[in-house]
Amino acid sequence: MWSYIRARLQGERSMSRKFLMLVLSLLIICSSFSQFSFAISLGEINEATVSIEYRNVTVYAPAVAHTDDGYIGVTSTITVTIQNNGSGRVFVDTLPLTQIDMQGSARLAVKVASALVKGDDRCEINPSEYDFFFVIRTSAPIIGGPSAGAIMTTAITSLLQNWTMDSKTMMTGMINPDGSIGPVGGILQKVDAAYYVGATRFLIPKGQGEYTETITETVSENGWTQTTTRQVLRNVSDYALENYGIEIIEAEDINDALLYFTGWNFPLIESNASITTEDYIDSMKPLATSLLNDSRESYENASESFDNTEIPNRYPYYYKNQITDFLNNAEEALIESEDWFDQELYYTSTSKSFQSLINSHFVIYSCEYFNAEDKEDYISSLLSEAKELNINKSNLVKNVEINGTISLQCVGAAQKRASDAELHLSDAHSSYQNGDFLTTLYDIAYANQRSNSIEWWIGISSYFNDSGEIDEGELENLAEGYIEDAQQAIVYSDVILEEMGKSSSYLTDAENILEAARDDKEKGYPAAALFEALEALAKANLALELADGITEDKIDRYRESASSSISESRTRGIEPVLAVSYYEYAQSLVNESSTDAAMFYFKYSGLIPGVLSFTGTFGGQSSRYIGIPEINISPWNQGIFRYKEYLILFAVIGGLGGLCAGVAIGLLPSAYRGQKEKSNKKMVPISTSNYYIKKTNDEYFSEDQIPRSIKDYYKKTK
Repeated sequence: MWSYIRARLQGERSMSRKFLMLVLSLLIICSSFSQFSFAISLGEINEATVSIEYRNVTVYAPAVAHTDDGYIGVTSTITVTIQNNGSGRVFVDTLPLTQIDMQGSARLAVKVASALVKGDDRCEINPSEYDFFFVIRTSAPIIGGPSAGAIMTTAITSLLQNWTMDSKTMMTGMINPDGSIGPVGGILQKVDAAYYVGATRFLIPKGQGEYTETITETVSENGWTQTTTRQVLRNVSDYALENYGIEIIEAEDINDALLYFTGWNFPLIESNASITTEDYIDSMKPLATSLLNDSRESYENASESFDNTEIPNRYPYYYKNQITDFLNNAEEALIESEDWFDQELYYTSTSKSFQSLINSHFVIYSCEYFNAEDKEDYISSLLSEAKELNINKSNLVKNVEINGTISLQCVGAAQKRASDAELHLSDAHSSYQNGDFLTTLYDIAYANQRSNSIEWWIGISSYFNDSGEIDEGELENLAEGYIEDAQQAIVYSDVILEEMGKSSSYLTDAENILEAARDDKEKGYPAAALFEALEALAKANLALELADGITEDKIDRYRESASSSISESRTRGIEPVLAVSYYEYAQSLVNESSTDAAMFYFKYSGLIPGVLSFTGTFGGQSSRYIGIPEINISPWNQGIFRYKEYLILFAVIGGLGGLCAGVAIGLLPSAYRGQKEKSNKKMVPISTSNYYIKKTNDEYFSEDQIPRSIKDYYKKTK
């Protein structure tokens, strides 16, 4: 009797559990048709008379872990908190430690987000009065802090604006000062990781929608076996769609990311105005005119000196032939300068005039050297005069006051030229000591022209109304911050390129430029150090972005991005004169088919306005809510549904089989029906909190069980 009652009670409890599970399943299924969101938590702490308000949000960040079996995708969680009564400080807690420090990425994310929201009329928060906290947790040691830069920027912006983030969307990408999203590695592994936390949309950097797969083929014929490998271009979107049903979106900048995460964005600033404004032309034209006249006069003097000088031209030193080449180069650069001047591309004209002047003065110095009675004394005197000129000009630029964004750019360019002159004079001294007199003369010619151009750049600022306020301490900190950001980007690019089995000359250039930035900061040229660090950052980005070559599409994208950055800077009340100069020069390089150099100058030109936006000058704008775009994937064309014909057949057979089984089960005792084998089906979490819930198959670790090393990771997963 009691056994019968117990069986009945167990059966009823079993039916209750089944009913509850059915209701829960229906709720989960229904909820899958709506957007899940990373809710922003609001809180307040009161202590005596001090009140601290905070907001936080937890987001997923895919990463790559290096294991004994190779690279795998893993998912990190990043909890971002902002609190008032702060001063813009950034705190990062990472466990386990990443291969590349995430402090730099977090700091840059705060800079970009803060600059973005300061210009938003809807935002009531002053970011400089808040502190920012990042807590990063992952299930395995990961590679690459910079690849989380974009998602951290999105999270910070959303917190400052109090926007809710969609938890079904994930992304990977570096963040650049202009808000553009930079390249990363391991995209396929990160797509894998995104699937296991329930993502349905994955944002990747613009231009990284394709990858190269190595196909190995073995052919046996007539007793011989031949194995060949070939490279096949694949599409990331196809990979994600066919394997996981995930939509891939290529995001170009932080505005794209915000749209897909929050439904909000900032109106794009489109300008039909010319890149070169009237003020810019007024500032550059006099300089270009003066340099062009100097170039003509110097070339004529060089030609006359060359014709009236006996220059040795015999084995083993054919001096006359060498100097003839420099004279021809001077003439060629002069002609190009005149052509660009006629096209009103004045910065490009000044660059060509500069090249012509160096070559002409080298010819003049060489002729005077061969005419001198005491040749070594002539060079020694010339070197002393060049050093004195450089000291005078360098002292001038060190004492120029930087009042705003215009003087920052002009003084930065002037300091860069002073530093270049010093380096060439150092090289000239070494060549003189080694008896290489012609090389000494060329370095002196280069240094003198660089020294003379210092005053030109200082004078350009007088044509513009300066804006913003920059003090010496702020400039020092800004330069130091970008030096660290560039260093991190270089290390990250090096790691990813090594993983890809590739190398890049851009990376070597970036390392050299970064070293120059550090030296200039120590020498008292902080403005030059700032822009050199930005150059190094641009080169490090290009090392990854151009790993698979240069295309017309990339050139157009870089050009449009730079143009947009320049236009946006002007709406903020900042004239990016340096960015305009490099944009103009990049365009001339495209016309000369020097596409690799053009890519760099477009990239560099686009980054400069981002740095200027951190100086505190902002125009008014207003964010707007558009709504998160719908997922554009048909479930019948992805995943297992590609085989829908077979699925329908199996469904019919399964339905008939299930009907028969149901009849049979209905004849069994209720107590027996209450017993059910536990399912081993994998579960996909639908929220951040789900991620750390321990599954029955131990697929995820709880927060206090996260392994601290790869060795520990494999112990826990055995």
